[in-house]
Amino acid sequence: MLLLLFLSVIFLNSCSFNGTLQGLFSYYNKTSKISEIRFVPIENNDKFNSFSNNDSAIIYITNGNQLHKYLEKYEKSIVYIWSPKCKSTFCYSLNLIQKICKTNNAELFIVAEYYDAYFMSKNYTIDHPIMGIDVKYYKTNITSKYLGKFILDLTNHSNNYDNYGNFLSFNKGKFERTFNNIDDI
Repeated sequence: MLLLLFLSVIFLNSCSFNGTLQGLFSYYNKTSKISEIRFVPIENNDKFNSFSNNDSAIIYITNGNQLHKYLEKYEKSIVYIWSPKCKSTFCYSLNLIQKICKTNNAELFIVAEYYDAYFMSKNYTIDHPIMGIDVKYYKTNITSKYLGKFILDLTNHSNNYDNYGNFLSFNKGKFERTFNNIDDI
C-alpha cells in the first residue's frame, strides 16, 4: 500500500506524465503515423548544412555523435533537452531560449526528449530546427535508456545522465557544463 501511494505521488508530481506515457517512451512511431511532420534522418554530417528553420513540419533525427561533430564549428553552443509537455519551472519557451542565446552569442540546438505531434509541429522563432533522438540507432524506445546514451555520445563523459540538466554548454564541440536555469546561459 505504501509503495502504491509513493508511486502515485511520483506520477502526479512528474512533468513527464501528462495523461500519456510520453516521457517514459519515445512515441516516435505514433507521432510519425498521426502527424504531417516529416522525420529526416541525418545519415552524415553533410545533412546538418542543409538545416532550415523555415519548415516546422520537418524534424531532423540524430544521435549524440552526429550532433557533437556538428557543434565543433561553433565557438559557443547550447543544447537544450526539450520535454514538449513539461510544465516545471525549468521548462522554458523555445522562443525565449533562442532570444537569450542570441543575446549571449550562443547557437541554440533543441533536442526533443520524446516525440509529440502537436508541440513539434508548432511554429517557433528558432535558428535551427528541432531535432529528435534516433531511437533506432539506440535500439530502444524507452526514454531513460536512449537519452542516457545520447547524452553520453554528445558529451563524451561517462556520468549518469540523471546528473545532467536540460541545458548542455559546449565550446567548439567540447562539453563544458550542464545546468537547468535559463539565467545560467
